[in-house]
Amino acid sequence: AFALRADGWYLRSDIIWHKPNPMPESVTDRPTKSHEYIFLFSKQPRYYYNAAAIAEASLFAGHIATSSVDDKSRDDSEVRTGKRWTGEVPPTRNKRTVWTVPTQSFPEAHFATYPEKLIEPCILAGSAIGDTVLDPFSGSGTTGVVAIGHQRNYIGCELNPEYAAMSRRRIGNVAPLLSQEVA
Repeated sequence: AFALRADGWYLRSDIIWHKPNPMPESVTDRPTKSHEYIFLFSKQPRYYYNAAAIAEASLFAGHIATSSVDDKSRDDSEVRTGKRWTGEVPPTRNKRTVWTVPTQSFPEAHFATYPEKLIEPCILAGSAIGDTVLDPFSGSGTTGVVAIGHQRNYIGCELNPEYAAMSRRRIGNVAPLLSQEVA
């Protein structure tokens, strides 16, 4: 993250992936790690971000509420801007920066397979239908599967021939024509 910022990228958010089912670790001198970081970067200060596509259900949706600046339990634009708000609580709220997503096994046992539910909000918030998603570390092809499933184009790069073959097979299961290698 520091190197990318030094190279001109904008760090827009750090997200914590909370794993409720982390890999066991046989450590006795520290806690078992049950999270990883996801960094949201942009190359320009203004960029495409579809907050509505990944909005979360509001905790108080459908209730009638009266809020003031002192009400810290709500997160809506009126409270944040200091305006008084009275009415029905919106059904959604801005996505939070801690995402609880269980790890997901993959039959070919790639050790760093991301769960599709972890990649999905990244694809939905950062691209529109028809956009192209680039994954420079394709691995098992999770990003490709999610991108294609949400009507995005996908380009994956992978140096390890075994992982590249794994990615092509996995993507071929959801989009047979897209799994073909292009020279």
